[in-house]
Amino acid sequence: MATKEELYDQALTHFGNNELEAAVATFNQLVEQYPDYVDGHIGLGHAYERMSRYDEAIDAIKKAIDVDPTDPLNYTSLSICYQRKGMIQEAEDAMAKSQQLQMGT
Repeated sequence: MATKEELYDQALTHFGNNELEAAVATFNQLVEQYPDYVDGHIGLGHAYERMSRYDEAIDAIKKAIDVDPTDPLNYTSLSICYQRKGMIQEAEDAMAKSQQLQMGT
């Protein structure tokens, strides 16, 4: 079985080569085997976002937030997906949460 780092590297290589279906498959394998690996969920979200599959992107990023609700970048990623989907209030709320975490309040 591949380590989480090996799977993550494979997924990033696919993502970087714009092999998005392969990236999604590898990120999915990664988060199935290592469900607490935040970078796997975020990577999956970014791959879905690049494919304009915003609902799936939002779901993946929300899973990252479930694992680590203290990382402001998770909320920034969520905000971007909401923006792309036209959900402006949700995007603003997610960005406000990101800024709140960055300021430590």
